[in-house]
Parts: sequence; C-alpha cells; structure tokens
Amino acid sequence: MIKKLLKYCKVINIDVLIYVMREEAVADFPALDYLIEQEAVSRNKKRFFIKAANKVIHESFLFEKLFVLRLIGKTGPTIGDCRTVEAFKGKSIYPYVINHIAGVEILNNHRKEVFIIVSPTNLSSIKGIEKAGFQLHTKVKAKRFLFFHFNIRKG
Repeated sequence: MIKKLLKYCKVINIDVLIYVMREEAVADFPALDYLIEQEAVSRNKKRFFIKAANKVIHESFLFEKLFVLRLIGKTGPTIGDCRTVEAFKGKSIYPYVINHIAGVEILNNHRKEVFIIVSPTNLSSIKGIEKAGFQLHTKVKAKRFLFFHFNIRKG
C-alpha cells in the first residue's frame, strides 16, 4: 500500500502531443480483414481489440476523461495505451482501429471531437495517428507532483 502511495510523491515530467479528429475529418478507412471487438473495462474506459488465431494482436483503449486534456481546456473521449504485437506491425492495423474508434464516437455517439495522446518520440505511432486522419492539436510539457501540475507549456 505504501509503495502505491510513494509513486505519487515524486515529480513526473509530462511531454506529449495531443492529436484530434473532428467530424469533418472522419473518412472511410480502407477495410481490413479483422473484426474489431470492444468491451467495457470500467465506467471511464473501453478496450478495443483484434484477435487472430485466438490471440490479441492489437488493443487500444478509449478513456472518457483524462486530466491532461484539462491542461488545454478540453474534455472528451481520448484514445491511448495502444499496442500492436510485433509480428503485425506495419500492416495498418493501428490506424485502422483508431480511425474506427474515432468514427464510432463522432458519428454514432455524437461526439464533437476525439483525442489521442502520444509521446513526441514515438515516431511510428505518430505516423499511424496521422494516417488515420488525426490532426495535431497541441504539444504539452508540464510537471506533475501528486495531483498538481506546474510549469505548463503548450504550443
């Protein structure tokens, strides 16, 4: 229990790019021969995933609320914690799934915008995000201690 609390007692650097997709950017993405399944993980989190040979080859999560968006005065669904199994990377699965998630949220659930957060050093994810139709909204650098954010720079 104390170990869990101690992880919050240090300064954490935040350095992320925030991308957005709005209704006018939603477009049909070339279909792949994979079924995208989804499940509710919690009230705030959904898991979207693809299986091949009964193994998960890709998963992405959709968060209803993330605090980092408040730093830029926004709220809304945010995609994150995405991963693709190494053997399936480079097959457009990642952009296919995140485009699908954004399309469902915008067109079916009537959301104005969907966000995705990525590290500026994760070049392969950035390429997939842009291929899916997301546009760079802003870059955020900040420091967090406990639940407090400071030295916030946006640009």
